[in-house]
Amino acid sequence: MGVSLDKWQDHMERHFSALAERRAVSGLPIFALEHGLSEAEFDKISGQLQSRLNAGLRLAPHWLLWTIYAAERGYTYEGGEYWQSFEEATPGWDSSDRYRVSAWFSKFQKAYNGVIPSGPWAAHFSIIAWPITHAVLPRYLQQQFARTLYDLRYMLARLTSIEPAEIGRLTAANVYYASTRFEQFLQQEELVGRIVLALLHQDPREGEEPLLPATLDRIVADLEKVRYARDWLRETSRVVTDRFKGIGRGSGPRPVASGAESAERRLREARPDIRPDLRLRYAGDGRWTLIIDVPSFKGIAALNPEVRQFLKQTRCTLNGDPGKKPAGWVLSGNRRAVLKEWPNPTKPLVKFEKANGTVDHLLESECRMSDGPIWLFRIGRDGIAREIAGRIVRPGYEYILVSREAFEGVLDGMAPCTIDCKDIQAIRISVPDNVSADYIHWLQHRNLELARTIRVWPAGLPGRHWDGEGRSEWLTTEKPCFRIVPDHPVDSYLIALDGDTATAIQAPASGQPTFVQLPQLAPGKHILTVRARRSAALEDLGAPPAHEGYLELRVREPEPWIPSTTSYTGLVVTSTPHDATLDVFWENELDLTVFGPEGRQITPIVSLENAKGEEVYNAHVCPVMDLPILPSVWRKRFHDFLKREESEWRYLEASSGTLRIEGQELGLYTLRFNHEVLPVRWVLRHNGERVTIRLIDDSGQEGEQPECHFFSMETPTKTEFLKIENALTGFEIKPPGGLYLVRKGKFVNSIIVSDGLSEEGLKGLGVKPTYDQISRNPDSIVHLLKILHSWKMARLAGPLANARRQQVHDGMLVHIYGALAGRDWGFAESKAKVKGNYNLQQVMTRLEALLDRRSGFRVVIQRDVATIQGGRNAIADWYADLASRFGICSNKTLCELAIELASRPHDVPNLYEDRLPRLLNQLIEKPLIVRGARFAALNYTCNDAGSSELLPEWD
Repeated sequence: MGVSLDKWQDHMERHFSALAERRAVSGLPIFALEHGLSEAEFDKISGQLQSRLNAGLRLAPHWLLWTIYAAERGYTYEGGEYWQSFEEATPGWDSSDRYRVSAWFSKFQKAYNGVIPSGPWAAHFSIIAWPITHAVLPRYLQQQFARTLYDLRYMLARLTSIEPAEIGRLTAANVYYASTRFEQFLQQEELVGRIVLALLHQDPREGEEPLLPATLDRIVADLEKVRYARDWLRETSRVVTDRFKGIGRGSGPRPVASGAESAERRLREARPDIRPDLRLRYAGDGRWTLIIDVPSFKGIAALNPEVRQFLKQTRCTLNGDPGKKPAGWVLSGNRRAVLKEWPNPTKPLVKFEKANGTVDHLLESECRMSDGPIWLFRIGRDGIAREIAGRIVRPGYEYILVSREAFEGVLDGMAPCTIDCKDIQAIRISVPDNVSADYIHWLQHRNLELARTIRVWPAGLPGRHWDGEGRSEWLTTEKPCFRIVPDHPVDSYLIALDGDTATAIQAPASGQPTFVQLPQLAPGKHILTVRARRSAALEDLGAPPAHEGYLELRVREPEPWIPSTTSYTGLVVTSTPHDATLDVFWENELDLTVFGPEGRQITPIVSLENAKGEEVYNAHVCPVMDLPILPSVWRKRFHDFLKREESEWRYLEASSGTLRIEGQELGLYTLRFNHEVLPVRWVLRHNGERVTIRLIDDSGQEGEQPECHFFSMETPTKTEFLKIENALTGFEIKPPGGLYLVRKGKFVNSIIVSDGLSEEGLKGLGVKPTYDQISRNPDSIVHLLKILHSWKMARLAGPLANARRQQVHDGMLVHIYGALAGRDWGFAESKAKVKGNYNLQQVMTRLEALLDRRSGFRVVIQRDVATIQGGRNAIADWYADLASRFGICSNKTLCELAIELASRPHDVPNLYEDRLPRLLNQLIEKPLIVRGARFAALNYTCNDAGSSELLPEWD
């Protein structure tokens, strides 16, 4: 007879008590995965637990065994839905019992000093955070974790302390590509640091055991089964082990600094190099495009968690580009942009929306361009002109000079050219081999210097981005080596690094090289000064003073090569938002721009992967696309692709996706997208002809029930309440589908599911929504605007989902504008769509008749609205001024609200909150304000050749 569950429970209690006693001194937490059971023993326990469950017996007497069971399921699940995989492995499990799991883990934590889930992810996913955290390193994350350690091995080796929290913070701040689940895992910095130390066999203090050896051996064994992971771990351990020895150990207490003090200390130790590079790329016909390449701000993000959160959550602008970059852009993998205005040299090249002392200080001092007023770029063989900060020109090379003032007195070999920036002048010069005195004088008058006669350049490994005039980039793992060659007699060289004491080196005969090798350097900017002492022969001839110059070495940590990225000479790809989710991408809300040589072509390819990493879909968006590609062009092509491809259900299977932009010899660029997983969410399953929907609640808020609503596509403003029990169990979708909405506390999730025909025949492809008569009561309008927001922001699933949502959305708009601007106005707008297509021009005459013809208000709107620059705010200011001048309305707030309602009504409830009913009450009394705003919006849309919507794109 086998061992009973009672005996296994007793055995595990004694095991964890002994483990807790051993770790009492160190205070290191315990994981439920550290049970020490063999695979056969765990299988026997699992079988007995499931038998007891199916028999309907109490589970509480064996709570510890269930805790171990849940941790094991967390270790083996493949990254999809935890509870779904748990229930499949545990027949008879009731979804309502999930709250018991968190209670058992809490009991484990109190009894044995178990690890506590931490970080934002753990706060939101408070139930599944317990089993996944106690799984230490789930299998589906192991390959990403091993690759991350390999990528960051040199940064880890340079740490001056091996405190777990610091290692975890460094890992989270510098990971290059991470799935959503892996990013959530990295938020637990202390846990991540302890796992790193355990995997690399490094303990914070000698004699400590951060993980049970049997558990560690198991994880390492599983890691070594993963492709490449074994080699990655071995190489990481080799690099890190020797350099970890002797640091951060001992029992002496370390003073704990505050976040600000920690950031200031790290700032003194190493100033991250964040000076952007400016380049000019030839665009044809004598035109050049200005490109800025911003270094990664991950070095700043590693200063402390507060700085990292600031960089992740704050938008920024580039000096020379009025558009806002999304939050986290400076931490993304693609930080290149085209500038349409020449940057102001008195301001930093990057500016954030909000102030942060540490970041602002760095931007002011480190993130600037050279002062000007003339900027020098040398044209390389690859066609890229790179800035020469030292303002040195050499005979036989070509340059571009840029200035805000026109160049006067140009000489032979100088010709004007065009930079695609406003208010800037440029000339292209070819410096002759024999430079005349007039030529030298022309250069000197513009603070440019002809090259010196002592040449210094990198030897051996080439310095990255070597500009030929003293600037280069190196890695912390390299020993920079330079060759010095004079063309006249030199006695010796004085070499100094960063202002330290100079070292004298004897010079060989004229024309012979001298090699100078530096040690490995810390990250940041270093200055190497080279001074040539004259020979005695030159002293006798009264030669000019000795030459002195400097080399600027920008040193950074090694960055791993990221597959499918392009060189600077190929494609410049920008996407907004930079961290778009798979839903944003698939719903065609991604702004994609691809710049490259005119006349060249790229091929866009889409692929989808499920939670196991298996490809479930692959297709070309179109055969080829001509460069350059602007957001409007991309959206049209991707819209056609989504209409053409039958991929809706494959998309539902996917947990991630990629967009590959293939440019042949121009390079390959890949954008990656992940599903955003919320604690409370709808999950769909498609089995043949049957689609089911189910509610998943991982919030852990046991005392609060979620509210579930359904809005049919045929009656999109009527709410149907769904029973919680049915939602948690799951049910089948009935054609033609609709909007499913769930709210629980601060969590909201919505999805529009389209399935089946609304009626027989081709007419059943669409829907025919019906709406109740809308009252002109402010509360009724606010309620309708909120429902519109839910339809607008919900993610889509199923065939024709986008087209059907558009039908619902447009019908609601007409009713809202009818309530605000009058029934006649709403009726006129409803005639704008004919046979599925918009024809706004044919209804403009009707709308004109509903405006005040006498004052000229309508005429000025028609004439000027398309000329207003500066986006929605500029339009609102213009409209408020216009309405005031023509006596329509002098209340600027009401005019701004009218513009918001006319262009993005779904956002109005969130923009105005509690003020909205009062303002709507005033607006209803003056329908001409809304009519004018809508007339402006529709006229703007008519003038936008690429638009076919009722709402203008003013942002």
